[in-house]
Amino acid sequence: MSSGNVSATEDTVSVSAVPLHAGVAVTGVAAPDQSRGYRNAALCAVLVAVCLWIAWPVSKMGFLDDWSYARTAQIYAQTGHFVYNGWATAMLGWQIVWGALFIKLFGFSFTILRVSMLPVAMATVFLFHQILLRFRVSSRNAVIGTLTLGLSPLFLPLADSFMTDIPGLLVILICIYCCQRAIGSTSTRNAILWLVLAATSNVAGGTVRQIAWLGALVVVPTTGWMLRRRRGILPVTLAQWAASAATIFLCMKWYARQPYSISEGSVQGLLSKRWAVILIPLDLGGAVLCSLLVLFPIVVAWLPTWRRRGATAVFKCAVVILVVTVLQVVFHTYLPWLMHLLESEFARGRAAGVAVPSPDTFLLPAWARVLGGALVIATGFVLAVDLRASLHAGSWRKVAARTEVALLAPYLVAYFVLLVPRASIGALFDRYLLGVLPVFIPWVLLFFQARFGDRLPRLSVIWLFIFALLGIAGTHDWFAWQRARGAAMDEVLASGIPATEIQAGFEPDGWTQVQHGPINNKFVTIPAHEYRPVPKLDQIPAPCRLDFADRTPAIHAKYSIGLDPAGCFAPTDYPPVHYRRWLPPFHGTIYVQKLR
Repeated sequence: MSSGNVSATEDTVSVSAVPLHAGVAVTGVAAPDQSRGYRNAALCAVLVAVCLWIAWPVSKMGFLDDWSYARTAQIYAQTGHFVYNGWATAMLGWQIVWGALFIKLFGFSFTILRVSMLPVAMATVFLFHQILLRFRVSSRNAVIGTLTLGLSPLFLPLADSFMTDIPGLLVILICIYCCQRAIGSTSTRNAILWLVLAATSNVAGGTVRQIAWLGALVVVPTTGWMLRRRRGILPVTLAQWAASAATIFLCMKWYARQPYSISEGSVQGLLSKRWAVILIPLDLGGAVLCSLLVLFPIVVAWLPTWRRRGATAVFKCAVVILVVTVLQVVFHTYLPWLMHLLESEFARGRAAGVAVPSPDTFLLPAWARVLGGALVIATGFVLAVDLRASLHAGSWRKVAARTEVALLAPYLVAYFVLLVPRASIGALFDRYLLGVLPVFIPWVLLFFQARFGDRLPRLSVIWLFIFALLGIAGTHDWFAWQRARGAAMDEVLASGIPATEIQAGFEPDGWTQVQHGPINNKFVTIPAHEYRPVPKLDQIPAPCRLDFADRTPAIHAKYSIGLDPAGCFAPTDYPPVHYRRWLPPFHGTIYVQKLR
């Protein structure tokens, strides 16, 4: 088949199976062409690194929650001790040591900490390419699949931060890769060594972000079970699982006893059953749609097969699009499910309404996002119909025996189960889905190869380019906004006003607070009774009130930095700060205002 078209043939491409002693057929464990594979993986990593810095992620402010992590790294560089500040729910682990090394070498700044994450992001991209090859994804498709992850509007902004999402993803990928090597080993001794490496590296690496421990708790025992008929594998696997579980338990106990640490369990209070019944399926459904949107450069390969669908299928697809769109609009959830990272999570609850750009100014206007969502649903509908037909014609047992399914399916199920508490309180952010992309991308790629051949169409490359442009531009515009806020804040500071008298938004206010004391968080249990209500909120009118203000008792706002020249505050003599954007509207302005 040509690279520009998707064949409409119904024939499937057969894939040979390598039988194991366990009586289970395992496919896709052959070693790739190493020299070509390493070259392509390195080129993918370099391309992603270049795109990361085209966005110019330079700012004096943090990114989402990473100001809290930056403060812990800064103190660790000074004292050699882990000191939490009442905000981080992740243990942070080796990321703090890694960041502190860069602080020691180059001095502290948020930009230096973002630079420290560049090798981590590049290693993540490189390793994911190797994993795809070992699942027997073709060379061309492995490059496209790798860049679908690395250039996505999910990966790019997080890789330009000191957040724990990308380091956590790297830890998971290391575990998957080691388990692939164990499955592909011809000797039992080598298989055991790879399993030991998978478990130990995951337990140590998972200290950065606890959900990464699913590698040692799920992926490694799954691999051991797949290899259970090899002599000595099962006892070693059981011993490793017990040791890993015990070590993880001790790590969690240590973290729970640290002053100003936040236990994940303490913040996951469920809503009423009525709301949980609504929110859980909506948020989990939105998570699936968000994953489908991230995968769109691959999934779009099914779009040309629409011509084979009858009127009934078209009608069903239209009904699905209508129902999903209505549910999203009625319940004010994500539309079309991806833009939450560069829109809602940046804006919602992070600053007063007058301090945040309109959601439509991030990436795409609402009408374009609705149309894009409809296109994603339509293409996903075709994929689902094709998948159902293929499974009906084949055998579930045969599908379950494939390495990419047998190895990753238990991990995927466990991951989504752990997302349920977040979904029950409406706090399921799209960045959490980075952990499931290493499952969905190889699955969709291998299904495409089984249906149509080893070359994704040019249409996939075009959409990959479009997504990369959106990710780069959206990331750039967010940092441009942050730089403008920082410049406005510098104007006020230069006039002698202290930072504790400036309300500038979530990231700068959080940073100001942790420099003067811990976050005033009601979920802090050590020390006891640390939380105190903040009466100062009554000074600011509700529409202009930052809902994070009760967490920052060190700030007694007299000035506000935002986008609205009027609103609830009085004008000042400070000049406005103008900044340029790469997406429309192409210009923005930040104003300094005074509390009336």
